[in-house]
Amino acid sequence: MGENELDSIVVTLSEDKMNAFLCLRTPYGIDGADKKYNYEEVLERIKECGVKMGINEQKIHSMIDNKTYDSTEIIASGKASQDGEDGEYKFFFETKHNGKPVVKEDGSVDYYNIKLFELVTKGQKLVEYIPHTNGVFGFDVCGKLLIPKPGRPKSRLRGRGFTLNEDETEYYAAIDGKVEYKNMDLNVLSVLTIDGDVSLNVGNIDFNGDVEIKGNVITGVTINAKGNVTIGGYVEGSVIKAGKDIIFKDGINGKGIAYVEAGGNIKAKFLENLNIRCHGDIEANYILNSAVMCYGKVKVAGKQGVIHGGDVTGILGIEAANLGNDAYVSTIIRAGETKALQSEYASLIIKLKRCKEDVKILSAVLDKLDILKKAGSEKYNQKTFDEVFQSKIIKNSEISKFDENAKILFELMAKSSSAKVVANNLLYPGAKVFVSNSLYEAKEPIKGVTLIKFGDKIAVSSSD
Repeated sequence: MGENELDSIVVTLSEDKMNAFLCLRTPYGIDGADKKYNYEEVLERIKECGVKMGINEQKIHSMIDNKTYDSTEIIASGKASQDGEDGEYKFFFETKHNGKPVVKEDGSVDYYNIKLFELVTKGQKLVEYIPHTNGVFGFDVCGKLLIPKPGRPKSRLRGRGFTLNEDETEYYAAIDGKVEYKNMDLNVLSVLTIDGDVSLNVGNIDFNGDVEIKGNVITGVTINAKGNVTIGGYVEGSVIKAGKDIIFKDGINGKGIAYVEAGGNIKAKFLENLNIRCHGDIEANYILNSAVMCYGKVKVAGKQGVIHGGDVTGILGIEAANLGNDAYVSTIIRAGETKALQSEYASLIIKLKRCKEDVKILSAVLDKLDILKKAGSEKYNQKTFDEVFQSKIIKNSEISKFDENAKILFELMAKSSSAKVVANNLLYPGAKVFVSNSLYEAKEPIKGVTLIKFGDKIAVSSSD
């Protein structure tokens, strides 16, 4: 085309210069309407108009070859920049609990298992930081570089009870406990604190650390902690279990339905109308109408301290101001090696023996399977081998547990030989005192009495 014909190649740009448009006018002149545009000249015209980037050469060829005249088409496009993403944290636990009861399938409401917190174990991944991105650069059709807005990084989480990986992008629990997150604060706490009462509105508590309840514990709930349990208020007919100590700062009236079990010691102002199993010592101001199994010592403090009613066992001894009362209420006191302890030890020995026999059988099966495997036999089954191997691991674990418990009971029975029962004030008739299965019953109130097993009988010494 001649110079005067360049006006027939019309190039326009969008206002933001992100698109360029081409319009080829119908060619007329000395060569007539059949004149064909030249690609190089069209491209040169486009570039003369400042278009440098994003040119669609295929589109231009198509317009020329198909004689697409007097139609405006996009023949170049820019690329928009992409702003960067802000840094963010990905949480692997529920950060919010609404504390609402669960409606079960039958339409009833489960008030007992309301979820108020999230339990984690040591080494569990809690949070992962996803770093910010700088974004992607863009350009317009004139070649101008479009700079993206970079994302903003987030500051590191504050708190305690967690560890970080080397590049500080992953957070792991450093201890067993409950995890809390709020406003960039991440904490793993080994103590669960309940400021008020524990009732049906709060529900059961199952925690792998210490539990501190500042209020009361109402009938019907269960508290289970691997650590210590401390309760500031009174306790009614509930189940309280702790792997370590239990402290009732007030006391407990279990209404005949409460059950308390401690892996350590129990301390309380009073213990009344409940069942107790304690692997340490028990200290209280009085114990009334309760069934108590204590592997350590039971000590009821104070001048008015009394044990009356129920059945109280202290394997390593019992001491109180008064045993029984002036109404001669039936009260059973046990110290030393009891029949229940002997039975428990014997049961453990039987379980231990059975487990060892099971391990022998499983080992023999594994040996046979191993022979089949080495021989390349079709009878060999890897799934069967894995199942038997896993069963052997479980049985060995049970053996370790039974063996450890048996040793504890054996040592306890040895120590119990020196156990004694002491009534610093009065031992009343109605109180049956067993020391290592030998029975003593007072026919009249005895002041300041100590009872200890001597040979096959109980030796009694009194301050009277």
